Amino acid sequence: MARLRLFANLREIAGAATVEIPGSTVAEVLAGATARFGREFGRALEPAQVWVDGERANPSAAVGAESEVAVIPPVSGGAMVVRSPMIIEIGIVAVMAAGLFTANTVSLQWFAVAVVLVGGVWVYDLASSADRRGLDVAFMPGFLGVLGGTLGTYRFGALGMATATVGAVLISLVWSIGSHRLRPIDSVVAGATIAVIAAFGISSLLLLRLRSRDETLVFLFVATAAIFVSWLSDRSEMPILDPLVAMLIGALAAGAVAGAIWAPDLLAAIGGSFAAAIALVSGRNAGTLLRTGGFFVAGSVPGSLAYLDGVVLAAGAYWSILTILS
Repeated sequence: MARLRLFANLREIAGAATVEIPGSTVAEVLAGATARFGREFGRALEPAQVWVDGERANPSAAVGAESEVAVIPPVSGGAMVVRSPMIIEIGIVAVMAAGLFTANTVSLQWFAVAVVLVGGVWVYDLASSADRRGLDVAFMPGFLGVLGGTLGTYRFGALGMATATVGAVLISLVWSIGSHRLRPIDSVVAGATIAVIAAFGISSLLLLRLRSRDETLVFLFVATAAIFVSWLSDRSEMPILDPLVAMLIGALAAGAVAGAIWAPDLLAAIGGSFAAAIALVSGRNAGTLLRTGGFFVAGSVPGSLAYLDGVVLAAGAYWSILTILS
């Protein structure tokens, strides 16, 4: 029998995050689930998106005995989840990007404040999305990683970043001891992963700003352009490229353009953009895994800030390459 993985209100109606349902196609599996859980469940299925083993699927898609069918509704726990892409996804990301661009221009202090705000909201969105699919993750260790990374890096540079990153992992491990719901290994690993990416990524953003305002500007331009191109591909009815490939190409092209305009070293900027492009894809996949339990190339996932999942990790990759090439 196929394993049906449920999210948000579907999970609440069924009373379980995963169930075993017989069926040789998606339609048969969903029909079997509706017969088991009732008409309310069937109505909640109508607007949902379906993936089979990590691939977007239609009702006629074949389902094997070992397949996992993931069903994600557009509304999660009564909250909007990527319902209006322009307002929810691009709108929020655009506001945050504008804040970072502005703060980068004003001063290092205001940039530090901006990255704490952006990092804190992103950690909350990621932890909440994981929690809605039944994976208990504490918000506070990740946020302390953001705050500690910013303060430590501002005061001690790379040493502060290293200390904050290690500290964030230790805090997440200790935090799990205080609550029985955080003790399962999945929750421990997810919490530590969020904490280390948050601390390392946010610290790297500040280290980048400590290096150069112009290099920070190049990275912000690369990340913004990559997100926008990926979003356009993801929302296109007939995309030429899948969103992750579009993200890679967008980051590389933006790096070449921005590097030629602002960067003191064009080759270093292009090398950093290449590393950032790889990290953008890696971070997006890691975020999707935490948010949904699977890797999805296209389609909406729970939360409003999924596009920032890759940016935080990309900041670390970009700073690392610039430091090596300098």
